[in-house]
Amino acid sequence: MLFKYKSLSLLFIAGLCIPIACKTQLDSQALPLDPQLRTGKLSNGFTYYIRKNKTPEKRVMMYLAVKAGSILETDQQRGVAHFIEHMSFNGTKHFPKKALSEYLEKSGVRFGADINATTLPDETVYQLPLPSDNPELLSNGLQMMRDWAQDANIEAEDVERERHVILEERRVRQGVTQRLQEQTISLYTNQSRYGSRLPIGTEEVLLKVTPEEILSFYKDWYRPNLQALLVVGDIDVDQMEKEIKAKFSDLKNPEKEKERTIYRAELTGKNQYMQFIDPELGGVSLEIVMKQKGDTVITTADYRADLLKNLFAQMLAARFRQMPLVGIGPIMGGLNSFFVNITTKPAEMEPALKSVWLELRKIEEQGFTEPELDRMKKSYLLNLSERLQEKDKTTSETLIKPYLQNFLMGSAVAGINKEYELTNELLPDISLKEVNAQMKAYLKQTDRDIVVKSSAVNKVFLPTEAAIQTWIEEVYAQNLPPYVDDVLSLPLLKKEPKAGRITAIEDVKQVGLQKITLSNGVKVILKKTDFQNNQILFKGFSEGGASLSSDEDYQNAVNAANIIATGGAGNYDALQLGKLFAGKQVQLIPFILDNYQGFSGSTTKEDLPATLELLYAYFREPRKSEEAFQTFIGRTRETFANKANDANQVFTDTVNLVLSNHHVRRTPQSMAKIASINLDKALKIYQDRFADASGFTFVFVGNVEEKTIIPLLEKYLGGLPFTGRKEKARDLGINVPSGRMAKTVYHGATQKASVMMVYAGDFNYNFENTIQMNALADALNISLNKRLRDQEGGTYTPNVQMNMTKYLKNRFSLTISFDCAPQNVEKLIASAQDEVNKMKINGPSAENLQKFKVARKLSLQTGSTNNNFWLDYLLGQEMNKEPLTEFYNYDAVLNKISVKSVQQAAATFIQDKNYIRLVLMPEKK
Repeated sequence: MLFKYKSLSLLFIAGLCIPIACKTQLDSQALPLDPQLRTGKLSNGFTYYIRKNKTPEKRVMMYLAVKAGSILETDQQRGVAHFIEHMSFNGTKHFPKKALSEYLEKSGVRFGADINATTLPDETVYQLPLPSDNPELLSNGLQMMRDWAQDANIEAEDVERERHVILEERRVRQGVTQRLQEQTISLYTNQSRYGSRLPIGTEEVLLKVTPEEILSFYKDWYRPNLQALLVVGDIDVDQMEKEIKAKFSDLKNPEKEKERTIYRAELTGKNQYMQFIDPELGGVSLEIVMKQKGDTVITTADYRADLLKNLFAQMLAARFRQMPLVGIGPIMGGLNSFFVNITTKPAEMEPALKSVWLELRKIEEQGFTEPELDRMKKSYLLNLSERLQEKDKTTSETLIKPYLQNFLMGSAVAGINKEYELTNELLPDISLKEVNAQMKAYLKQTDRDIVVKSSAVNKVFLPTEAAIQTWIEEVYAQNLPPYVDDVLSLPLLKKEPKAGRITAIEDVKQVGLQKITLSNGVKVILKKTDFQNNQILFKGFSEGGASLSSDEDYQNAVNAANIIATGGAGNYDALQLGKLFAGKQVQLIPFILDNYQGFSGSTTKEDLPATLELLYAYFREPRKSEEAFQTFIGRTRETFANKANDANQVFTDTVNLVLSNHHVRRTPQSMAKIASINLDKALKIYQDRFADASGFTFVFVGNVEEKTIIPLLEKYLGGLPFTGRKEKARDLGINVPSGRMAKTVYHGATQKASVMMVYAGDFNYNFENTIQMNALADALNISLNKRLRDQEGGTYTPNVQMNMTKYLKNRFSLTISFDCAPQNVEKLIASAQDEVNKMKINGPSAENLQKFKVARKLSLQTGSTNNNFWLDYLLGQEMNKEPLTEFYNYDAVLNKISVKSVQQAAATFIQDKNYIRLVLMPEKK
């Protein structure tokens, strides 16, 4: 039923003379397209979307969308849609064999990191980000999209090689999460076609499918009337439209088109129950999913309904303190869900479920309050207002996604201006009664699925469907305490700070920043940028961290900041803080890590005073809350219980222990460790770590005005306590041990092995050496992918990681990791070692080194127009006590790097005598 406006003022806005019938008709009309978007459809049915956008500059994002995915496969084709995605990258008409990947990598565009594709049941989408200031590369990018649309090469030799890669990708995904999805998807989609069409396909089909069968699916469904090209970036729209028409107009639809059936999962009105038993599950888990029909926003009425749903979802999350116990989310096949998700220790499911359901009953029967709705409306408008202010700084990757959904689902893309206008018009008219009615619609007694999960050893603790229904009924039988929305009107701080003063300001003109020193020793770095119109990012740190606590108090130290954050600061607990800052952009997180303590946050120009006041409160007036502490401990236990038997977690625990030389602080998590966390000890450690501000450095990046921020710095940062302790972290010897070592972990039922090969040791840390080592890792990653994946078909994604540290001790570690079949472990390790030895003897190929240089220059060009990049860079330089101007020497140093210099770095630092091999294998039967 279409809504009718209740507010006369809104009717006035819509037009004084519009009668109710006409207004209802307007509500049913489709929302207009974003006026900055150009769309069109060629005579063959091919659709295009083009928009100019200058964030990031000199870059463009292209998507090729095909309304064909695994849902269209026959039983004999399960996995073919995804197979075609792989074949598209193996070669096309104009880029045969691996010419496509070679060409792009030489241009600085990387597979996985940049170019990628996704196959889902209803669609396949290819994405290609490119530099837009290179006309040849831009034109070739369009040609690649054209080739993928209808001219992919599907040849027997390539199919056979890629078959093994896809089987390995399927193996990588195997585990408890995949097994759960495979067993529950039919239940959640009501035994629809979606239950048997996971895109990865079946092993039987993947082993036997022929090139002819793959080509048949490709010719049936990769056709222009099911395809669209989306181009958003720093381009000339007129020229792009002209080129699209020239390149894509000759695409042909089949003479005998197959009907593109639209599949949906339907509601049945029935309830369903199942048990999922898996050896890698820890604890006991319960999912209750209450299903509704999904919706698509097309009209003004749809927009209002979606606005109402979003308000309800956010108010629900606020009631549950942002814990992911309850929420609203989509299911495949056009269904939506209201879910309850609980994980507990085996014997605690009943009280846990009753506790959650009691809160749901409060909302159902008592509803939300007017102050809650008012706060959420303010918050909603604030977020939309922030998007509006940043509309000319929104990234192309963000803009293109709604356009994709418009093509695939028909959902509206009215643009931020229209969204802001509509929200301001519709939001005041949404009543508390309407919001409260949402719970009655979502908390259904029908179309309800229950899935209970555990390992076989805990199966006895799994509740039956009848038991769960009884527990819920018992919640409705008990007395219902009223909800109290305790909104305070106190100032945040119990005691106002005594402001300090600035004692020095240094301009670093090359980097465009100021270095400020305050009278209490606090140092501040300000870098003003215009990358975003109203964004300020900041981080403050000081040396010491948990390293200065005893081993016995380590758990208290590393959890102290999170515990305090759940308790609040000043006169307000954490829940009250959320209410206090409703309608403000205030984000702040205290942290205590192994070697540092500090704060991380983001805000706007308008809300910077409130954010710095909160920082001062966390520094000087942290709160102790027993209730918040118990909630924190409960969530920590639940997380641990859910992962305790997971093979990947067991392997990760072993890796951490071995690579820390079996240090006591890296022993695996346990219930005993969680039980050892003490609120009083954590508070004492927190207070000690933030007792002296004199060693702190704060970095602010974004739209910071010096005249505005300096008084705030003097008041809130200059007013922090100082004793001049001059602390440094303790070197606890948590380093990768020297020597050769091998460890194999046997755990889990999945027929998959995980391999980690680690080379580590002392390192001469300087600017040039860090770039040399990054080049080494990047070139090695390219060669390993070519050999282990492309040539041997033994793994899906081999990965190389290089870590280098300067603080406390100059060290490096090179880690090679991959998953594979258990029987291929030795062969692939030998191949990887051979590639490492080639790097030490010959260095990288000139071609691979050039790929690294081009990709690094391109990423720096894009990254250096981003506030996050500069925050991370400046923090890293400060922590390592390196010059802040080093960034401007990067190109010169990069150009000096040669095949010989990388080879020498590999020969110097990568030593066979310091090699650790770690392998996860399935349990022996």
